[in-house]
Amino acid sequence: MPIRRCLAGRRIGQPRQKAGFTLLELTIVIMISGIFAAVAIPVYSNSLLRFRVEVASKRIAQDLAMAQTLARQTNASRTVSFSDPDNTCNVTGVASLDRNSQPYQVSFAQSPYLVDVSSLVTASEPSSPLRNVSVVFNRFGMPDQGISVTVRTGAFEKRVDLEPLTGRVNIR
Repeated sequence: MPIRRCLAGRRIGQPRQKAGFTLLELTIVIMISGIFAAVAIPVYSNSLLRFRVEVASKRIAQDLAMAQTLARQTNASRTVSFSDPDNTCNVTGVASLDRNSQPYQVSFAQSPYLVDVSSLVTASEPSSPLRNVSVVFNRFGMPDQGISVTVRTGAFEKRVDLEPLTGRVNIR
């Protein structure tokens, strides 16, 4: 006796198979996704804050190195100024990288940094934080003083030190 099949390809008289997910299965998947999100969001947020502090401290170190190199190459002094209230870094005698008509300035309060330049200290007065600090690189690329710049956001902090005798920049 031949087996009769309907148009859907199943045997006639055979019950239909359910397609899709039940409400219970869907609820379990949503709960598991919520648990993963609850764990991942704080980790992502902390890594983003850590990244911002890292990038800002590297930017400061690169700006100091750029001013030092330009002072040697042009045989002229270059000044790097940091301002605590404005959260900015200025390099005199250098044009802005994206706007040639303006002087070079980095604002750490704007994206991608969004950090606070919280402590500016000179090597001659290490116990008293200042609001504004400038370091002048002479024509040989040597700084007139050592400085320490602290960058902070959330619980993360990095300190950039410029050594007064060698002009070496360290990130701690």
